[in-house]
Amino acid sequence: MTRESPAGDAVSGRDLLVVLLLTAVILFLLRMVLSEVPRSPPAVFALLALQSAVPMALLYLLVVRRRGLSWAALGLRPTQARWYTVALLLALASFPLVMIVNAGVQALLGEPLRNPQLEILAPAEFSWGALAVMLLMAGLVVPVVEEIVFRGLLFGWLRTRFGLAAGIALSALAFAFAHGIPVLAPALAVQGILLAWLYARSDSLWPGVVMHGTFNGLMSILLYAAIAAGVPLR
Repeated sequence: MTRESPAGDAVSGRDLLVVLLLTAVILFLLRMVLSEVPRSPPAVFALLALQSAVPMALLYLLVVRRRGLSWAALGLRPTQARWYTVALLLALASFPLVMIVNAGVQALLGEPLRNPQLEILAPAEFSWGALAVMLLMAGLVVPVVEEIVFRGLLFGWLRTRFGLAAGIALSALAFAFAHGIPVLAPALAVQGILLAWLYARSDSLWPGVVMHGTFNGLMSILLYAAIAAGVPLR
């Protein structure tokens, strides 16, 4: 068994609520802005950077600085090398899992599944520079931030108070619905369960960052390959 996250004991429910609510509100506003501005790569990347900077700033002010917690206490600590292999295998295994879940959602809806993320993130045309920046943001920056918020902070807090199973389930649901795309929530919940389990077993967020980043990076490559091939996405 792994030890409980120190963040679960030190962070108050009020701090957690403030971080999550302010992050959700600001992300909602950023999505509204993104829907109104021309979807050029610079605009998308600037808003992705803001999307990552806001929760990190809140975490630093309310948790790290105010409560005196280190980033290691939030989960950014070393672990055994084998967990990185597990993370890569889970990233690959999550592809068919996500496809199966999305196919089930599509069958229930009785219509093709529409992914608004593609409409937001896809540029009008392919460029290597845009792909490189997207890989940096989606494959590294966003996974680090989301793993700290949803696994290091939220899951750590829930696990301390409600136990491992409830912590995994509730943090996975929060992760799924925080993206604001209901049709993708079941697939995101599956990923949230795997990521929380990986953190609980490895006692480190870094394997989750590897899994999360690998999945996002491969999805970004597939997206840009489709754009380069002229596949219509909208």
